This record gives sequence, structure tokens and C-alpha cells, in this order.
Amino acid sequence: MKVQKVIGVIVLVSLMLVGCVPLRQSIYLQGNISKELSRINGSFNTDKTDYLVRPNDVLYITVNSLDDRTSAFLNSSSGYTQLPETPMSTSLLGYRVNLDGSIDYPFIGKIYVAGLTLPEIRDKVGLAVNKYLEQSSVIVKLLNDNITVVGEVNSPGRFLLAGEELNLVEALSLAGDVNDFANRKRVRLIRKEGDVQQMIVINMLDEKVMFSPYFYMKPGDILYVEPRRLKSWSLSSISLGFGLTVVNSVIMIFTLVTVLQD
Repeated sequence: MKVQKVIGVIVLVSLMLVGCVPLRQSIYLQGNISKELSRINGSFNTDKTDYLVRPNDVLYITVNSLDDRTSAFLNSSSGYTQLPETPMSTSLLGYRVNLDGSIDYPFIGKIYVAGLTLPEIRDKVGLAVNKYLEQSSVIVKLLNDNITVVGEVNSPGRFLLAGEELNLVEALSLAGDVNDFANRKRVRLIRKEGDVQQMIVINMLDEKVMFSPYFYMKPGDILYVEPRRLKSWSLSSISLGFGLTVVNSVIMIFTLVTVLQD
């Protein structure tokens, strides 16, 4: 009877340990615990850079002024590119940036915008328009400002930034956060800067990521969440961790029974 009780306790404890992931491998943006209290009322200065427009981007540009007829002409669909409709799209017409970095704007002609931020493009278009219109205002938006999140997340897909600042944690939340198989220490960010394709491996458990230039997403970014090693060894949804736990439990039970029988 005593042996059966001991075996029952060991089996119960083993089942409780199956599939458990250490808490330290699940908490995002961890820091030095001893400094936790001193940071509660503090703030972080993140390294954020503005997006630079590049060829094949699509810009929404509209001009407003007191001269309705001229404004309507400048805002005509001439030179626009038709975009495929998506559930989150707010506008389907825009100016595609040519390979030489320019857009073809009605009445004005070519305006070179590659390598500029959206505020810089707004000012540049405004200067060109002000030659023909007084007291005009220009609105510039990026229409292809989407990101892609794939890998070990609950709802992978393509998501629209809609001109908002979005960081890594928020991007993962759009995809339903990571699943149980995700390796939070290896989240790959694929980003194109000019003609260079970058791939950065990010440790989401480390708070230092908030100070990096990769904490904020940029249009066209791709996030790939790698799986933990246990998933690659899984068989019929039973992970290697489960198998090792069972083997360990059997060894413990056998050893205990042997000792009690002596």
C-alpha cells in the first residue's frame, strides 16, 4: 500500500511537469530584477528612425486650397496607380514611386521623392504646388504600409500599419501573440534598407531590444517567429519533453520500488 501511494504521488508530479515552459522563457523584455523598482517611474528612450520612401512605394497625395477648380485638377486620377482592395484599406489610388525615385504629378511633372520622409515629401510637393496655388496644404500618406508576421504565432498574416507607430510587441499582438512552441529568443526581423536586405535575430526576452533601431516596425517588414527545438522533435503532438518526463518518472519509480523492497 505504501509503495502504491508513493508511485501515485510521483506520477501526479510528473504529469504536472509535462509541457511546462519556465516562466523566464515566457516574459517579454526582461531586465535586471534588482533594478526593477528603480525603473517603475522612469521612461525609456527608444531609437526610432523615420521611414524613407523607396521605389515601388505607393503614395497618397492630395492638395487642398481656396481654389477648388485647380485643387480638383491637381487631385485628379491622372498618374495614379490602382491598388488591390483589402478589408483595411482606406484609399485605393496612389502615386507609385518610379525606379528612378520620382513620381509623375499632374501639371507639375516629375517630383523626386525616394530617400525622403513623408513630411519632407509633403513640404517638397507643397513648394511645387505653391507656384500655382496660394494658401494650399498638402497631405501625404503611404498606402503600402503593411507588415507580415509568420511562424509560431496564433494568427499569421499581413497587417496594415495605417500610418501608426507600431513596435515589436504590438506587431506580435496583431498576430494573436506567439504560441506555445515559439522561441521568444529568436524572432527574425527581415527588413529592406535601400538595396540591402537585412535579417536581424531579436531576443524578445531582453528589454534591451527597446533601445535598438529595430524595436519599431517599418513598412514592408517581415517578422518570423522561430519554433523551439522541442517542436522539431515532436511526434503526434507528443513532445520530446513529454517523453523525457515519462522516462524519468519510470526510472524514479523503479528505483524507489527497488529500495523499498530491500
